Amino acid sequence: MLKFLRFGILLLCVFFFSACNFPKDPKNSYEKAKKSFLRVGVVSKTDSIQTSFEKNLIQNFAEQENMQTQFITDNETELVKKLEKYQLDVVLGGFKKKSNWKSKVGMTKPYDSIHVFFIPRGENRLLFHLENFIHKHKKQ
Repeated sequence: MLKFLRFGILLLCVFFFSACNFPKDPKNSYEKAKKSFLRVGVVSKTDSIQTSFEKNLIQNFAEQENMQTQFITDNETELVKKLEKYQLDVVLGGFKKKSNWKSKVGMTKPYDSIHVFFIPRGENRLLFHLENFIHKHKKQ
């Protein structure tokens, strides 16, 4: 019985210490954005008011994180392809949570209860910081 208890404690410690580097950042997107640019894709054919709001929100996030932004305008399909290849960090375009792209991209939590930003799939530090910013922005 004591042997199983020790094993359980050891297993718990392994899980605890392996989670210490959360959030994972497999492509170093957050560090790369801090060192060079936050690469932001903007869908070319979207509502200009929505796009302006989203650009402003991302710009404020980047300023808070001491990042420069680089906006790249293209069509939705090309931007999603670039996002999948980690050539972009964020894509904005008035996307809703129930987007047809959800199998190919990651998404932030909604910033206004409906709209989300696209991010590369997978857990990463950039998503963590962006969602914290969005959460704080919603409260203001």
